[in-house]
Amino acid sequence: MEPAKLEAQRQRADAYFTATPAPASLEETATSLASFVAHQTTIGRCVAVVTSGGTTIPLEKNTVRFIDNFSTGSRGAASAEYLVKLGYAVIFLHRPGCVMPFARHFQKSMSHNMDLAFLNHVDVAKDGKSMEISSADRVQQARCIDALKSYKQAMQQTMLCPVAFVSVDEYFFALRAIAAAVKPLGERAMFYLAAAVSDFYIPVSEMVEHKIQSTPAHADDSLTLTLQHVPKLLGLLRYEWSPEAFYVSFKLETDVTILRQKALSSISNYGMHLVVANELKTRFHQVWLITGDGDTVLEKPEDDPDIELSLLNAVADMHFTYLATHHAQLPKALPRVPVRSSYTWEAPLRNIQATLNEHKAEITGVLLGGMISVLISMLQRRMLS
Repeated sequence: MEPAKLEAQRQRADAYFTATPAPASLEETATSLASFVAHQTTIGRCVAVVTSGGTTIPLEKNTVRFIDNFSTGSRGAASAEYLVKLGYAVIFLHRPGCVMPFARHFQKSMSHNMDLAFLNHVDVAKDGKSMEISSADRVQQARCIDALKSYKQAMQQTMLCPVAFVSVDEYFFALRAIAAAVKPLGERAMFYLAAAVSDFYIPVSEMVEHKIQSTPAHADDSLTLTLQHVPKLLGLLRYEWSPEAFYVSFKLETDVTILRQKALSSISNYGMHLVVANELKTRFHQVWLITGDGDTVLEKPEDDPDIELSLLNAVADMHFTYLATHHAQLPKALPRVPVRSSYTWEAPLRNIQATLNEHKAEITGVLLGGMISVLISMLQRRMLS
């Protein structure tokens, strides 16, 4: 990263952290992080920092109203779970209420929330003093039991450290504290930045104190909000806060034609070792793994429960290679894709393919009907001749 750009980010970040009150829980969080990382250092584990879920943008100091995004944290939750199973200790920086590692199996098979649907799976035990949880789907129930055992084991072995955020301010303060905690680990630390972080915010100095009133303040019955760009912290994280760590970031776009360009910008501007690029409509079945040396497409195997299983195996492979060589390279087992300047043709082709798949039966019928008509016509001409 260019020194001038890094200095500009540093000044902007310093101004932001000076003007923004730190969360009340930050000191306690820092203490917990220090203890967690010290334990991993003692036994020689690698530590993965997984960010997950979406940040809010508060509109008032005493927050009632806020701007949110649709992120459920499903990718971050699945990824954190697989990283624990791969032997990593995981600092899980997450939004409460989103999908959680291990608990996601209960959310999938029973109910996403602690609601009436969930109570349908809970029974009072025969002793009248304890509860029993069950699912009609025996396969899902077996997965829930396995997930519960894995979670209990992870906590007993100090392999999972949850850290919560809600607002974008809380996220930035927590991320900086986590980076400081894992910095001594060097290349044994990995940042897996899957959270959907707000691009805009309202500075505390510009917020109203109390709830924005519903009574119109203007004659035209409108409400005007002015949002500022959040400080760009990725360069500081990569080059100053924890400069030796391995970095994985994510790009989500609705326009596939700009996806690779955006991913390469993250590599050139911020020094990311790997960018996982995904399009909104296909993100659960296909992702692109993009590095400075090349890229490849990763598709969910038919028998896998989700794409994150293959994704995290690939990411861990790359991290272990990085530990040995200090160079990020795609796993040799994955096919390399020639570097392309754009994807301008790819979206139309996928639309054509989707249309063909959707109307496969009709198209087959038309083709068969046409073939039969041709055969009948040939037979008629032969009989007449």
